[in-house]
Amino acid sequence: MTAAPLPPKPQEPLLTPSLTGRRIVALWFPHWAAETSRADYDATQPFALIDMHKNAQRLVGLNEAAGIAGLYPAMTLPDARALVPDVQTAMADPQDAAARLQKCAYWLQRYTPWIGEDTMPQTADGLNDYGLLLDISGCAHLFGGERALLEDIATRLAAYRDDRAVTMRAAIAGSIGAAWGLARFAATDLSIVPEGQDAEAVLPLPPAALRLNPQHIDLCQRLGLDTIAELARFPRADLTRRFGPEPVLRLEQALGQAGESLNPYLPPPQFLARKNLPQGVTQIEALTALIGELCEMLVAQLQAEGQGAQRLDVALTRSDNLVLALAVPLAHPSADAAHMLRLFEERLTRLSGGFDAGFGIEGLQLVASKTTAMTMPQENIGLSNRLGGRLRKSTPIAALGGLYDRLVSRLGAHVVVRPVPHASYIPERAVRFVSVLQAQDTASDELVNPLVDAAARPLFMLCAPEPIEVIAEIPEGAPYRFRWRRVLHEVTTAYGPERISPEWWGGLMGESHTGAQNHNRKTRDYYRVEDMQGHRFWLYRDGLYERETGNPRWFMHGVFP
Repeated sequence: MTAAPLPPKPQEPLLTPSLTGRRIVALWFPHWAAETSRADYDATQPFALIDMHKNAQRLVGLNEAAGIAGLYPAMTLPDARALVPDVQTAMADPQDAAARLQKCAYWLQRYTPWIGEDTMPQTADGLNDYGLLLDISGCAHLFGGERALLEDIATRLAAYRDDRAVTMRAAIAGSIGAAWGLARFAATDLSIVPEGQDAEAVLPLPPAALRLNPQHIDLCQRLGLDTIAELARFPRADLTRRFGPEPVLRLEQALGQAGESLNPYLPPPQFLARKNLPQGVTQIEALTALIGELCEMLVAQLQAEGQGAQRLDVALTRSDNLVLALAVPLAHPSADAAHMLRLFEERLTRLSGGFDAGFGIEGLQLVASKTTAMTMPQENIGLSNRLGGRLRKSTPIAALGGLYDRLVSRLGAHVVVRPVPHASYIPERAVRFVSVLQAQDTASDELVNPLVDAAARPLFMLCAPEPIEVIAEIPEGAPYRFRWRRVLHEVTTAYGPERISPEWWGGLMGESHTGAQNHNRKTRDYYRVEDMQGHRFWLYRDGLYERETGNPRWFMHGVFP
């Protein structure tokens, strides 16, 4: 009888963690300390690391050859020499082994940025256990699939040194608990569980695959519970009374019925503010006040280093250890606590309907994950000198940046855009729109035609040129009558033409030219015209007569005030 996993809870917006769609890789290195040791030994012969453990010199690390010879961890050194007299030994260095494991974690970031520490760093004997966790959700296809990803990791680790490789067992599953147990207790070195089948894969494993402490493992053996399936048959209440809450939680995590966070290897942030609460908080108003305190603490650190935050990340830890993350990007570097708090208030207000604090938020952490040196705006240099070196608290640029940030918090970064110059002589292509969160100097070196008088271009341009009916004195002359939007206009004055040649490189750049956007195939002749009512327009003839077309078309492109 197998226990079917509970149906997943409906996914809630933004902050609520989801237990669906995750793919976790568990890597286990059973001989890590010995195989990566700095000691010089023959990898084909038994080798062991020794250290004082339980008042005796014991084996704390073995290579594969030592295991084949019958040696095992926690074995005393005299017993090991009695069994294998010529065993090679060296003193263990757990700190060095842990440091090399961390370097390996950083190396594995070529596959995914989320590399986590092992959730059970010691064995039942109290010895160090070496493993890593990778969240490869959405990454495997970049490496040819999940199996190809595992095989690539194994191939690269096999070339660790010329004379020795790193032994590895790995598993991929939908939860940390399932992947951890399969990596250590599955029948094969590389195990891949199809999505949604974690329970079926885990149930045949022994209870030790649940990451239980030695007392609970011993109790399972005395009760005759040889598999997780036998343990899962009992009601959760009965298991809690007999074993306590931790084994039940481990069981549900392995079956995919309870969430579990991955703690990634990340360099410690330079600007961080943290607060732990003795009692959980559930109200958004209280969380907002606490985040305000963190903003004050963070701003003090930023100002001391002359830095401004361009991205803020807040992590809210629930009482069940689930971490809710919220990121706030900023358009301009900021070291203003009040401004930061307003942005978080905007985001938290939007989340009022879907925010799930569980039984309460017990920990808050605010990090300035991206910072930039605060520099003086150039237009304020003279003013700063007149004020004796003191800058105004609010500059036009800073105020505009604050407006950008508030709009992004309410509407989203993909909605709030700004125009920047683009290197094109075609009027409708001379400006493009980018997110306000992009650097302000994105196109600072891209120049519009510097020879064109600004007064020759209208302030109001149509989004796309509109076709018009024109009567001209000669085919290549200025118009003297045209119809636009069903209104006939008699031209009294015309200036031009201003000739704009086509962009011959457009086709080479892979751009398409269809319909009204076919703007760089023909030469344009622009005219500024005025009608009898005094209205002024900016229109053009598309194509040179008898050279590019036999029937040039006319378009309206803008209106002068």
